[in-house]
Amino acid sequence: MREHKFVVDDAVVEDFSCGTKRQREELLRIFSTLAASPYQRGDWQQRTMTGRELQVKRFGRWLVRYWLDEPVLEVRIIDVEKIL
Repeated sequence: MREHKFVVDDAVVEDFSCGTKRQREELLRIFSTLAASPYQRGDWQQRTMTGRELQVKRFGRWLVRYWLDEPVLEVRIIDVEKIL
């Protein structure tokens, strides 16, 4: 059985590179969790301007927006937001 992998948007990479080591490790754990359980639903859904349905899930102090690209077995992470 093939496993899903996570793919992140360019903006996520930029934010990731500016974070502390601890934040980067925390985000990598979150991304890996999503890839390991790709069918989990978010806490709510959100539509993009193009109509794509995104899952929005809270992981502690992080909000992660993503969608499942099932044909290529990828969880596409398009946005990460740190909330206080």
